[in-house]
Amino acid sequence: MTGTALPLTPADRRQITDAIDELTIGIARLLCADNVQASEREVRLAVVAAAQLLRADVEVQLDQAVRGAARAGADYSQIGAAVGMSRQGARRRWPGLADLTRGARRT
Repeated sequence: MTGTALPLTPADRRQITDAIDELTIGIARLLCADNVQASEREVRLAVVAAAQLLRADVEVQLDQAVRGAARAGADYSQIGAAVGMSRQGARRRWPGLADLTRGARRT
């Protein structure tokens, strides 16, 4: 990988989507575990809550991964390419990474 995201085939994307669906449903089941008589609305709201939990956790993981990439010497252009945004977009989203990148390149 040279600073760009790996290309995914449609089959790869389906597998990823299926895995995310399974994880979301599994979390929703945990949220509804104490309510065996849950209505369809309650189940669907549990799925919404599960998706939000996943979204928040993935955002934290992304931020940690970006900082790790910067500490390993990746610059804004490379990080932007890896997440599908411009260098400027990456710089706006994650300000202050240049110091981490410079520190990595000095060692």
